[in-house]
Amino acid sequence: MALFPSLAFVHAFMILLLLPSSYCFPSIRAENRSATLPDSDTDLLEFSLNWKFLEAEFFLHGALGHGLDMFAPNLTFGGPQPIGARMANLDPFSRDIILQFAWHHVGHLRAINRIVKGFPRPLLDLSAESFAEVIDLAFERPLSPPFDPCASGLNFLIASYLIRYVGLTGFVGINPKLQASHSKKIVAGILAVEAGQDAVI
Repeated sequence: MALFPSLAFVHAFMILLLLPSSYCFPSIRAENRSATLPDSDTDLLEFSLNWKFLEAEFFLHGALGHGLDMFAPNLTFGGPQPIGARMANLDPFSRDIILQFAWHHVGHLRAINRIVKGFPRPLLDLSAESFAEVIDLAFERPLSPPFDPCASGLNFLIASYLIRYVGLTGFVGINPKLQASHSKKIVAGILAVEAGQDAVI
C-alpha cells in the first residue's frame, strides 16, 4: 500500500514534466507586456495589485508572522513593509487554511506581474486599530474590547471574510471590462480561487 502513493506521485510528476509547453499558460515576455494589453486592461490589472498585496500580506503574516519580504521579496519591488501586521492566534487547522490562502495570493501577484509592469508594494495598514475602526463602523458603535483580528481564529476569519468579500466583488467588477483574452483568463482563474476561499470561510 505504501508504494501506491509514491507511484501515483511519480506518474503525475512525469506527466507534468513531459507536458508540452503549448498546453500551459502562455508566457509573456517582460519586454512585450505593455504591447500585448490595451491600456484599460493594464490599468485595471495594476489597480487590482493593490488588493492582492493586501491579501498576500494579511494571510502570510496571519499564518506565519512574516510577509512577502521573507517569502517573495521580488514581488514587493522594494515597497515599504506593512504597518501592524502580525501572526494570528490560530489553531493548526485554521493556520493551514490561511497559509493556503496566502500562497494563492502570492501566485496571483506573480500571474498579474507577468503581464503588467506592476509597481512597488504600497504602504498597508494591517494594524488591529484599522480593523477595529471598520468593525466599529459596521456595528455603528465602538466595541469593548476593540476588535483585534489576530486575537483568535474566529476574529481572524471575520477579518478574512471582510477582505475576501471586497476582493471577490472587485474582480467581478473588473472582469467584464477587460478586453484581452489573456487578461480575462487570469482574472477568471483568480475569481475561481477567490470564490473557493469565500466558500471555505
